[in-house]
Amino acid sequence: MNKYSEVELLNFEHIIEAVLFMLGESVDAERIALAIELDVEATKEICDYIVEKYKTTETKRGFKIVKVNSKYQMVSNEIYFDNLIKVVSKPQKPVLTDSLMETLSIIAYKQPITKPEIEDIRGVKSDFVCNRLIEYGLIEEKGRLEAPGRPILLGTTEEFLYRFGIESVKDLPKLDESKILKFEKEVEQELSNTLNEPVIIDKENKEIYEEID
Repeated sequence: MNKYSEVELLNFEHIIEAVLFMLGESVDAERIALAIELDVEATKEICDYIVEKYKTTETKRGFKIVKVNSKYQMVSNEIYFDNLIKVVSKPQKPVLTDSLMETLSIIAYKQPITKPEIEDIRGVKSDFVCNRLIEYGLIEEKGRLEAPGRPILLGTTEEFLYRFGIESVKDLPKLDESKILKFEKEVEQELSNTLNEPVIIDKENKEIYEEID
């Protein structure tokens, strides 16, 4: 960031803080660029610089700026949660049980995924846990699968990324490939049994189609 003086960087920081505070949501670099009157790439560099700056001083501030899904957002500093719950009647910090974590993990790694696919992997009905995860803002609808009944596809949200401290789902820990293949084969078998015809899943487009002999 040597191309900018300390005064310029501080001015950019204050403008970006004002934008994020006013909007109260994650904001992409294109919109922030309009506010600080720079091109998008330069804006990304400055925003990333500020995110790193907050990481080194976050224990001294009540809020911080984080990067989620290539967007930027101002959030409360989690170290002050115990203080916040004294004035907030319903603190939004979900308690994740084993069943919720199991389901959330399946969705995170297999998304977009349908509820029947989740149930095939878990071996139990998952209406309650999926609804609870939606209620917590950790998963959301991502569209519908091109299959009979057009089941809803589920995926994780920006809130999920923020809660687990990652910028995108690409940053999730790597799973054992053999386990992933095992899950995929189990889901394909269950779908084949349900539809009474051999099917495979297009992993890239999340569509199902008849298997050609």
